[in-house]
Amino acid sequence: MTLLLGAALLLIAGALPVLAHAALVGTSPPDGAVLEKAPSAVVLRFNEPVSPLAASLILPAGKASEIDLPASADSEVSLELPPGLGTGTHVLSWRAVSGDGHPVAGTTVFSIGVVQAGAATSLTAPSHPEVAPLLWSVRIVLFVGLFFGAGGAAFRSLSPVLPAAARRFSMAATVAGIAAATLVIGLQGLDVTGGGLLGLTSTGVWQAGLSTVYGQTSLVALLALVVSVFGLNARSAAVAGPAGVVAILLVGLAVCLSGHASAAHPQWLMKPALFVHMVCIAWWIGALLPLILLLRQRHADAVRPLVRFSHAIPYAIVPLVVSGCILAVVQMGWPGPAWLSGYGLILGAKLSLLVVLFAIASWNRWVLTAPAVAGEPRAIRHMRRGIGAEIILILLIFGLVSGWRFTPPPRALAEVSETQSASLHLMGDDVEANVTVSPATVGTSRLSATLTGEGGEALGAKSVRFVLTPSSGEVAPTTRPAALTPAGTWEASDVVLPLAGLWTVQVEVRVTDFQLVKLHGEIEVAP
Repeated sequence: MTLLLGAALLLIAGALPVLAHAALVGTSPPDGAVLEKAPSAVVLRFNEPVSPLAASLILPAGKASEIDLPASADSEVSLELPPGLGTGTHVLSWRAVSGDGHPVAGTTVFSIGVVQAGAATSLTAPSHPEVAPLLWSVRIVLFVGLFFGAGGAAFRSLSPVLPAAARRFSMAATVAGIAAATLVIGLQGLDVTGGGLLGLTSTGVWQAGLSTVYGQTSLVALLALVVSVFGLNARSAAVAGPAGVVAILLVGLAVCLSGHASAAHPQWLMKPALFVHMVCIAWWIGALLPLILLLRQRHADAVRPLVRFSHAIPYAIVPLVVSGCILAVVQMGWPGPAWLSGYGLILGAKLSLLVVLFAIASWNRWVLTAPAVAGEPRAIRHMRRGIGAEIILILLIFGLVSGWRFTPPPRALAEVSETQSASLHLMGDDVEANVTVSPATVGTSRLSATLTGEGGEALGAKSVRFVLTPSSGEVAPTTRPAALTPAGTWEASDVVLPLAGLWTVQVEVRVTDFQLVKLHGEIEVAP
């Protein structure tokens, strides 16, 4: 049982929604902008809806002013600024919570009239280091309860008999899930407010947790687990079966209330696809352990649930595959270069394992079921092994896709990179440079340069420096030294372009101690 629980933790770690957290894709006015007059509001644009938690404006004198927050969650958050802002640099510090309940925070800087040196940079506190790992662990326990508690209860719709060992495991998972669903609300509140574990004694922390979309998920998950307890303990199969079905439907609903997949567009397609996907997974996973245990008991006890499972499994696998394809296409786009990304490679490995999984499931369904129902010992042994292999493959698949947590899908990357980069090919005496400015918009950008000789061969240099000058002459040139990356490119990050319009890009290449080459080009910086 300990081994099974450990495997379950690995499975659920991959089954949780795994898309990248919400990301800021732009602000209005742009970050780093120099304005002639004070704006009435700052608009934060994200790649998916977020709920604002806190915002403060740091004035040029260093005093902080709290900002009123909008009531609703959206992908655009408009923060109204106080009237009468004076000249100098202002820093808007904000904190919000994304669709999976993860807090995101940052600052945006704008100057009125002049840029002020030494301005404050942030008022947002990061999540407490002891909270994040505990929250993640408790969420895993919650989903163990949902999959094995609700899934085990749903098995009662196939069989009036639930093996005692399967019932004990499902009940233990359900009770643990109920405790986790309660605790995760408080931990979520700590995560979004940046407090430590002692903050769990504060009612404000629990209210903050309930106010997030993941708080809603936790409440529906609690309901699903309570219904699971009822289904697992009901004496009548006529009552237990429907209760189990309601429980796994609530599992699907809980997952749809939060997470980045449910926030992706078009939501009329993504939410139902995610709902179907999770319900089918919960039903399939919940049935495997009871089936193995039934096949070890009296043959008569296993016949009816085995036949009913055999008849029902195609109605789970087909929607599971179709919904999975929908989710993959929306996240990946149509087949193309994006499918060769890290996210796409994980998807390819997952599909390879799915081919094997479906082959084993088909063999069990079409070849072994009939002789196993007839009581043939060899077929029963092979079916037990086949179902065990299904469990192992499912664990491997979910362990594999847990890597998606660290590899954003192309959809998210495309939404974050909604603006185009500018590229330049600069030529000088014996030196050429391919320069990229990403993004070529007002705000913070990254500059990179690849150096070659006149024959196209890679060129080494002692140092590289970027000098950017606006043609309007309104601000002084921006100079940034570049660092050599392991890939052989020279890069400078966090380069602020405060004004729109035509900019001159100068690349100063120190080839030797006695040779300095200066390359020039122009780019258009968009608002």
